[in-house]
Amino acid sequence: MLSDKEYIRHSLETNLFYLRIVKEHAIFAAASLPPRDRAVTNKLVAMKNSFEELLSESIELADRAVNYEVLASDELVTDFTLAAEMKTQFLTGIPIDTELTRRELELRGEKPGRKMDGLYEEVEALNREAMVMTKSAIAFKTKLLKSILECKAFSYTYPAMLEHVIEESRYYVTMLEKLEKRDAIDSVKEIFKEEINWNHIMEEHSKFIRGYLDSEEEKLFNKANSFAKEFDRLLEKTKQAADNPNMLPEVTKESLKHVIGLRNFKVQGTEGILACKIKSLILPLLSDHVLREANHYLRLLKTFEKMV
Repeated sequence: MLSDKEYIRHSLETNLFYLRIVKEHAIFAAASLPPRDRAVTNKLVAMKNSFEELLSESIELADRAVNYEVLASDELVTDFTLAAEMKTQFLTGIPIDTELTRRELELRGEKPGRKMDGLYEEVEALNREAMVMTKSAIAFKTKLLKSILECKAFSYTYPAMLEHVIEESRYYVTMLEKLEKRDAIDSVKEIFKEEINWNHIMEEHSKFIRGYLDSEEEKLFNKANSFAKEFDRLLEKTKQAADNPNMLPEVTKESLKHVIGLRNFKVQGTEGILACKIKSLILPLLSDHVLREANHYLRLLKTFEKMV
């Protein structure tokens, strides 16, 4: 069970990571819609604005209150994030608050002995608001997905991609609910759940990268396809191992190896897209987005490796 201090730290770390993720989901969805659906686009941009306000509040509370390892992991922001935001804003016309990124880059790690007086209530309120907003976003995107699947709306985003972001948002809500119960990831069962979830996400990322590449990018296509097959196999192995706790160290080690490889591939991809050297339908911010998620999973795996 989490102490008050752990609750505050884990809550802020979770919100710093996921609020940026879900606000970018709104950007990607808005950028993918045709002019006919301007009203839906405007609602998605308004949703993005609301998440930015909540992220701003999280940043304000987080200085000197979060683990240095999280700040150093490049899961919150990377060296590419600011440039990716500016380029995506230019390409789409969707406004992005880049000041949030500048502020996150200046965040300082947890200060030993820092008093958390007053933070508990603010963090608790932050979690509640994040939960309400994310549930609303899930409902809105689920309705949009239904319209797309019924051919009542069109999007340049794959339906599977929209399902993917809805799943990630649901997982964020689940994490917030666990925090409110003071639950910690401290058992083999919970670690397996995390690895199954994130290996599935890495598998889908590989497939989306493969699908959004131009048909002439055969080398990158084949590399992404190779990662997709590898994570598909690894996901099944992780699911099967869930009933055999003795296999956890092996699965964690194998996951770590393949995520490092995929992370490096995403770094190269982000550099290439920002430099306009890769032909694709991938927005620069989407490339940075999936890179940050790989960095997040890498930090989790390194933590799990010490636990098992």
